[in-house]
Amino acid sequence: MHIHVLCAKTQQNRGIFVPIGKMIQYREMQEHPVLRFHLPETNWISKARTFRMLDEYRTVYIKPNYGSGGTGVIRAKKLGRRYEIRCGSNRRIVRSHAVRKAIRTYRRSHRRYLVQQGLRLAKYQGSIFDVRVYMQKPESEWVISGMTGRVAAPRKVVTNYRKGGHAAPLSKVLLKVFENDRTKMKETLDQIIELSKMVADTIDKNYPYRELGIDLAIEKSGQIWIIEANPHPGHKLFKQLPNYGMVRNILKNKRRIRHWEKYH
Repeated sequence: MHIHVLCAKTQQNRGIFVPIGKMIQYREMQEHPVLRFHLPETNWISKARTFRMLDEYRTVYIKPNYGSGGTGVIRAKKLGRRYEIRCGSNRRIVRSHAVRKAIRTYRRSHRRYLVQQGLRLAKYQGSIFDVRVYMQKPESEWVISGMTGRVAAPRKVVTNYRKGGHAAPLSKVLLKVFENDRTKMKETLDQIIELSKMVADTIDKNYPYRELGIDLAIEKSGQIWIIEANPHPGHKLFKQLPNYGMVRNILKNKRRIRHWEKYH
């Protein structure tokens, strides 16, 4: 899974496309008294910052300021005196003097990149996972239309649907992670809901979105991290769940959004 804070994507809202950069979103979240404690460290990339963060976190993710779906995300990992640089199915093991060159091999020259703290994520059935929360604003208030666990394909480092990730009922995933501790599961679900609403309200101050796909990661310690918030998310992932109720909620609220925009 790539750790991806508030991924930039564009959405058409009454004919206007509004792009959002990851760094702008990250800095807006940093100003929030609660959200700031759920953001992995993120900086504009430089050689010095990359090595400092590799020394501190052992793993970092390098990603374009604009982009989504895990495309173009590079993972750098410190392995003793060597470093693993990975992008998609491509992988290189290099010494410190060759790290920068290896990273630049996978970067696109016309894009600006960030370097971000890697996390020690919990696993479900041997694979990393994150949480997708589908939020919609059919009228004047944000509502949660669906929540699901999103599990990475075997040996993959991203959970995105287009990269082989699949849905699993969130309560089932959390119960497995917390060894059937239902109290811990309920506390985590409540925190996921609370954080998702804070993210939506924060973004809503500056951007006219009515749908957000908010992704959160859970570390082995139970700490919850904000990965990304994608405007205009897809809902195919929810069709993989055994209960079709969340898909019905999403589609119903899409109709309500169209009706609201038509008459306001």
